[in-house]
Amino acid sequence: MAHNKIFLEVEKDGGDFVFSTLTEKFPGKVLLKPKAQEILRYGTDDVIIINHLVTEAPKSDGEPYQVPLEKPIVDLFANKHLMRSKGDYPSAIELMSATYRIDQDSMLRYARRRINYY
Repeated sequence: MAHNKIFLEVEKDGGDFVFSTLTEKFPGKVLLKPKAQEILRYGTDDVIIINHLVTEAPKSDGEPYQVPLEKPIVDLFANKHLMRSKGDYPSAIELMSATYRIDQDSMLRYARRRINYY
């Protein structure tokens, strides 16, 4: 019923290279820009789902592998492949807002860009 999924977003120019490289190392575990039906059909445990990085996504000023909270918040609502219980979203967002500073302008700018991207 539930499978671990690894979502990897790469720039458009690097998508094919990353896909071929990961396919060599993890055969049968990598999907490139899959549709929802493909994920249901081929999405095994620890499948790696490669999508194009949306331009103007919020980026961290510090560590290279840290993602600002604005990006995952928008992605939770925008990514139909994240089959999560949406009933938990309000409390999760409230907790994040109470604990961390969320740049609403950056989040809304990314949300507009993300909606127009797909």
